Amino acid sequence: MAPQTAMHIVGRVALGLLAPVAIVLLLWNPFAAEPVSDGRTHLQYWYIVGADDDVPPTVRRFNQIQDSIVVHATPIPWQEHEKKILTAVLSGDPPDVVSQFVPVVRWASRMALRPLDDLIKATDFDTTLFFPALWEEMTWQGRPFALPVNTASYAFFYNRKLFQEAGLEPDMPPATWQQVRQYSSELQRKSVEGYITQVGFLPLFSGSQQGLLGNISAAALIAWQKNVRYLHDEGTQVSLNNPALKEAFKWTANYYGDYSFEAVQAFIGGLGTGEQHGFLTEKVAMMMLDISFLDLIAQHRPDLDFGVVTIPSMDGSPTASVAGSWWLGMPRGVQHPEAAWAFMQFYVSRDMQLEEVATRDDPLFPANLQAAYDSSFISRPMMDVFVRQMDYAHSPTVVPLVHSLFWREFYGALERSVQRVQSPEEALIQAEQTIQSALDRAVRYDRYVRSRMMPLESH
Repeated sequence: MAPQTAMHIVGRVALGLLAPVAIVLLLWNPFAAEPVSDGRTHLQYWYIVGADDDVPPTVRRFNQIQDSIVVHATPIPWQEHEKKILTAVLSGDPPDVVSQFVPVVRWASRMALRPLDDLIKATDFDTTLFFPALWEEMTWQGRPFALPVNTASYAFFYNRKLFQEAGLEPDMPPATWQQVRQYSSELQRKSVEGYITQVGFLPLFSGSQQGLLGNISAAALIAWQKNVRYLHDEGTQVSLNNPALKEAFKWTANYYGDYSFEAVQAFIGGLGTGEQHGFLTEKVAMMMLDISFLDLIAQHRPDLDFGVVTIPSMDGSPTASVAGSWWLGMPRGVQHPEAAWAFMQFYVSRDMQLEEVATRDDPLFPANLQAAYDSSFISRPMMDVFVRQMDYAHSPTVVPLVHSLFWREFYGALERSVQRVQSPEEALIQAEQTIQSALDRAVRYDRYVRSRMMPLESH
């Protein structure tokens, strides 16, 4: 086979990240900036926005405090961000820094990001200033490729009024999953026709399919609390049919033995969003929700009598949570890595994270430990619970090369188990086989890409 050019190889890399696009689009960068000759280094920072986002306050602040580097912020719509960034990388004129939320490995494994270990070493940058779960998300095959910026911490919300009406002590929320199930039986209510009108807790309800803000997976948390290991043999062998996960699945399936699954699905179908959210309408008494839900309550139900506590655990096990991250990275081929690194360090600094939290309307949870534990942040009402919970957070990127497929198969197996279509063991074996087959293909492709790209790294 004839040797492939760099452009051909990078083209193959892109196919792992986005659907094929016309070659003329791949080679044209509509965001390319004209060079500026004013003696300063000009950086291009691309960040994802919604409808009305302004220039990030961090960019304005960075440009104000020094005069050797100028950061130009370019907003990228969420629906187009991957295509636009990859287009720029392939054109040979990438932005210097990008903001992303998808797993870092999705970019790093296809060599679309510049590793940061040399810059970290050269500047003695302290990577322990981040929550461990977030820093774990930034690495791939032992090398760091990004810096975490913000996250969403979760905690256990419960309705104090509904507890009191059910004869439960409002100041004694459940501390274990066994207590959650016990309390739920006391909190369930039905209409005279037999329809569910109120529930305690629904461990299978994530809300994603209905576009609702719902729980994180209790089964996943129980497995982490039981020290589950999903990968073996240097990340090439997946394990779902293991004791920790089987216990988590069995607990969830047994939990739903107290309910009619069809009745639960009908109940969930009646839940809404915003002010009609199940927790705000007091139809669901207990949920695991992220920090942004505090603002939703303040906006729609400031009179709601609720509490926020640590996520329950299995007897004898520590609590657990999950935390992904918004992050900053440098695309492959950046022209000003040192200047880009200076901006990235500034962005994740304690003072800047606190300033951004204070100036933004939307809720932000800093990835910087020092910022999260600062008195100006942690002393806010109920904030200490979310900060402490981060110490027990786990990265959701448990099988990096097939991240999306893993969670799709995980939830599919859990639902089959709950519906008694399969036993927990049968459901897990089926999911494990599907994930392993996809992982085998992903590992082969990853090794191929690296074998072809490594010679180019030395040039």
